[in-house]
Amino acid sequence: MNREQTSHHRKKGGAALKTTFAALGVLVLLGVVQAATAGTVGVGALSVDLRGSATPPTSAAAPDTPEALLPANTPAEPGPNAETKAVEGSWKQSRGLLTAEITKVETVDGRVRLHLTAVNASTAKMDIPLTSITAKDDAGAEYAATPTSRWSGTLAKGATTTGQIDLDEPRSPGATALTVTLSDIVGPLAPTGGAIAVQNVPLP
Repeated sequence: MNREQTSHHRKKGGAALKTTFAALGVLVLLGVVQAATAGTVGVGALSVDLRGSATPPTSAAAPDTPEALLPANTPAEPGPNAETKAVEGSWKQSRGLLTAEITKVETVDGRVRLHLTAVNASTAKMDIPLTSITAKDDAGAEYAATPTSRWSGTLAKGATTTGQIDLDEPRSPGATALTVTLSDIVGPLAPTGGAIAVQNVPLP
């Protein structure tokens, strides 16, 4: 091969190399444009997604709603194994235009519960506060009504009210009967002295 042929081949090889580099530059430029616009690089199965997959936001589960609390004055109910004894009847006392009657006596786990009815036969309102209801047994023990009692102490004229009186202390050993007293009764036609007592109420 002479010098002219060698020079010719070198010129052809240099031109081909420049063409190859130019083509690679175009491909790189196209890849940059594709990545900027579509977020991917490559074609078909050889493409690469440059955008991270978004994770949907999650919300925390709402906490369980606590059960509604009972009001503070809700009477405590006896448990399933509570020992309950009861006696029913009519033990009453009238004074002036007011009558107090015990219709049922219970002992629940050793504590006394009275079912009390008050009748106001007057033409004026009377008030019998829960705190004024007390009892004394024949063994000498004294009791007071607890806040868990169910009692509406306001009696309109000619009205009757019935309630459940829970006594605060356990029944004393050997006691067989109670005297239940309603005192501090307020009203223009309340009994003289503002009190009434129901005696000889038996304990079951």
